[in-house]
Amino acid sequence: MSYRFGCLPGHIPVGLHFLPWYHSGSLPMAPASVAVPDVTWGMLGNDTRGDCGVAGLEHGFMADAADTGESESFPDEQQAVSYYLSYTGGQDSGVVLADYLAHVKDNGYYGKTVSAYAPVAVQDINTLHFVVNAYDFAYTGITVYEGMMTAVQENPAGPWEWTLDDVTGEVEGGHCIPVVGYDSQWLYAVTWGSVVKIAYPAWSRIGTEVWAVITGELVTKGDDGHGISLDALQADLSNLAR
Repeated sequence: MSYRFGCLPGHIPVGLHFLPWYHSGSLPMAPASVAVPDVTWGMLGNDTRGDCGVAGLEHGFMADAADTGESESFPDEQQAVSYYLSYTGGQDSGVVLADYLAHVKDNGYYGKTVSAYAPVAVQDINTLHFVVNAYDFAYTGITVYEGMMTAVQENPAGPWEWTLDDVTGEVEGGHCIPVVGYDSQWLYAVTWGSVVKIAYPAWSRIGTEVWAVITGELVTKGDDGHGISLDALQADLSNLAR
């Protein structure tokens, strides 16, 4: 089976703060664990195209729907690839996660919407847990090492495990994966249509960026339900240079 990457080096736009800045006081404590939703994820073209940024956000929308109990249809593989190529101007170039989030916020994704988004410090595990619990997924970028791909290729059907022992060898590329669950030992993320368990010491090596994405489904009358000031966050987003 083929596996492709496609997460380009990221950035945090000037004028956008880390998520806790938009909360008055400390963020609420997340529960000790969040279970992975029962979803048929699908590859969404990431075996032939570097569209992991597009696939990762669609998988996040799927996690939202599973949590809210909404019965929704989602774009198929061809539609995901078409959206990706439209965004990139026809080039299989990958995406910068912050720029892609801005595009979806402005333009939507087959009827799905992003109301707001904010960065999270990669090593801030408490906030990462908060995001997964509050918004059903964290949209993340990672560095993939040769040893991690060995673990995947030895068990193509998944699920997979990435421990510190797997973070070895040459860098294969940058990759986007949504974290959709966690417990005391593992982060659970979706990649290449399956679930991968990431040990926290491995995450500390491979994580490159984390984004909280507040979808339209999770916003009612301007309230995210978890104390984040959407007015302040959306004002900052509206002032970002395009």
